[in-house]
Amino acid sequence: MHELREFYDIVIIGAGPAGLNAGMHIINAGFDKNVLLVDKITPWDHPIACAEGVGKLGFEGSVKVRKSWIRQEIKYARFHAPDGSVISYKDKNGGYIINRALMQKEMASQLESSGIQCLFNFKVLQIQPPDKGLRTVVFENGRKCKARVIIDASGPLCCFGKEEKINSKPGDLEPSYFAWVENIDIEQDHIHIYAGKELAPGGYAWVFPRGENAANIGIVLGRHSVTHANLRVLLDNFLSRHFPSVKIIQRFAGSIPCGFKKVPIAIPGFIKTGDAANTVNPISRAGISEALLCGGLAGDAALKMVGKETNKQLLTICNEYQNEWFKRRGNRHFKLARVKNSLLVVPDEDYNNGTRLLSSIPREELTMSKIFRASLGRFPRLVWALRHLM
Repeated sequence: MHELREFYDIVIIGAGPAGLNAGMHIINAGFDKNVLLVDKITPWDHPIACAEGVGKLGFEGSVKVRKSWIRQEIKYARFHAPDGSVISYKDKNGGYIINRALMQKEMASQLESSGIQCLFNFKVLQIQPPDKGLRTVVFENGRKCKARVIIDASGPLCCFGKEEKINSKPGDLEPSYFAWVENIDIEQDHIHIYAGKELAPGGYAWVFPRGENAANIGIVLGRHSVTHANLRVLLDNFLSRHFPSVKIIQRFAGSIPCGFKKVPIAIPGFIKTGDAANTVNPISRAGISEALLCGGLAGDAALKMVGKETNKQLLTICNEYQNEWFKRRGNRHFKLARVKNSLLVVPDEDYNNGTRLLSSIPREELTMSKIFRASLGRFPRLVWALRHLM
């Protein structure tokens, strides 16, 4: 049985990007007190339900990137309209397809070697409200520990903190379904985005390279379209139409918290981060860099909370954490969430006409500013959708 101490200064729940980067910020600050990282599974021993695409600026700005984490460097995004019209857009900053499992494994190994206790296959059932400044963490095996600060990076579905005034429900939970495939011939420096109300109502389909002759292909739907669609059938139809020769290696289903509400993500001694704090981009559904960024901020805030005694001091730290997240990403996400329904009901005709209009511009010359100049007056919703999808 794993050794579990009775008390920790900081307990991090969840060994995904947010929880791990919270731990990285803690060790990088030289914190030498007792910290626990716990997860209900060993994440890298299981296939991770993720498209693994990140923008280069956001990723490199949130964590010290290792070369071993990079599967592919992405230079172009190719958009496919419902009628088959295509444009290729060159992003001046580019992106990566990462090996998320390896990234998480290496980050956890570094945390453990730096002194953080890591317990995997150790499921948290409950976080009890504070008693004299300490919360009790209750595990599935009946064991317990107390903590001065909790960092909840457990994902969108655990919903810890229902008894307290903190965000505990995922916003706008959207379904996704995807597959790892082989025997596919696509450019390794391109990602592909497909739109259309028959293909992916309220969402889109993606094709991301995973190395030679391999790809991650999937579909995400808008929440309001779920009752009218079968994701597996939609994906199978998409594969049959566009990639009939692929070999499916493994299928996955997942849920993406794509909404955003300005509700507390930190209270004294309890910090939400990553998907547990609804940090996913509401339009693109990207969440890795966002989780890393928010997780790092959560680690910094937790360090500040340790040793603080008064509620006023702790509330100040909570406000600083939330304000920094809102400044860096949250305010933008809030605005996107408010206009999301409008952006994601772009008529297929607008996609088709706008894409045909732009397809005459050579790939190397098609920048987002040219997309704006050429299309904003005629297809404003298309332009804004492309901007945030690509």
